[in-house]
Amino acid sequence: MTASNRWLMIVAGAIVIAVVVGIAVTMLAGGERKYAEGTPERTVQDYLRAVSDRDATLAMTFLTTDAAKQCDAASRRGISDRGSNAIRATLDRALVRTDTAEVRVRLTESYGNDSPFSSGQSSNNQTFTLKQTDGTWRLTDSPWPLYCPAPTPPR
Repeated sequence: MTASNRWLMIVAGAIVIAVVVGIAVTMLAGGERKYAEGTPERTVQDYLRAVSDRDATLAMTFLTTDAAKQCDAASRRGISDRGSNAIRATLDRALVRTDTAEVRVRLTESYGNDSPFSSGQSSNNQTFTLKQTDGTWRLTDSPWPLYCPAPTPPR
């Protein structure tokens, strides 16, 4: 084997090793980030997981008592009957004060659209407002897609 062939083999081997390491790092880092238990970010994450799993009963547990009182069975069907659309959330920012917090996320919903002119997904920003009650963070309203309108005041 000539010196130039040996050099070529060393360079090719280094490239293969770099590609394998890059793939391994990407695969290991590609999982879902789990936020710390007891944080507003984790409450939003768990709420969105319940929504994604179409579990309205669990999703309701992340609301304050006042917010949950506004939700009737028809409102909860917004989660249970969502279909199979997948939701991906990316944390934009979290602003935490003493007993209140705002968590802003970018929500991307993927849906089964086979049209060649459609992206098959939509994105929007959602700000979740939370309040700490008895040491637990709870959502103060019923954010997307669990929309429970405020009661109509009596006339």
